[in-house]
Amino acid sequence: MTHSSNSNDIINEAKKTDQPTYTIRQISNLYKLPASTLRYYEDLGLLTDVVHTASGARIYNQSHIDRLGGIMCFKRTGLSIAKIRQFYLYEEHMEDHAHDISQMMIDHEQDILNQIEELQNDLVHIREKVRYYAAVEDAIKKSEPIPEWHQFFCQREECDQKQCRQKLVSLYY
Repeated sequence: MTHSSNSNDIINEAKKTDQPTYTIRQISNLYKLPASTLRYYEDLGLLTDVVHTASGARIYNQSHIDRLGGIMCFKRTGLSIAKIRQFYLYEEHMEDHAHDISQMMIDHEQDILNQIEELQNDLVHIREKVRYYAAVEDAIKKSEPIPEWHQFFCQREECDQKQCRQKLVSLYY
């Protein structure tokens, strides 16, 4: 089997480091990210020490996989690229920025808890919609009148009209 110079470069680099190496395509597939995003992260300094072969191919290792795991976690939880970059800059000089890192993570943790609370409230609303539309389907099958949302919701909650309106408003806002 003949390897291109690109493949030979990667094989030779793997032999030098004694640890598995990965191509940009492999990392791209692993994280479901376009190669351009990986190059962008490198340009921003989020991915450091990426080896470039003589032919220009990028070679990634376990430390890059670990770093990408952190980046992806931060992104999924809503941390901006600028804040992610700041985190890693702080981390490079941890002794000087331990408090900054700690405060950043405390703030981010609170943001995540707020998001979770909002999602839990939204889930309550979605579950009510599921129940309501199941009741609509049932009414259609039985040739019965289709229930109105507010009537359906208030019947299930056994509340007076004022409480019903308050609950409806809290679900929407």
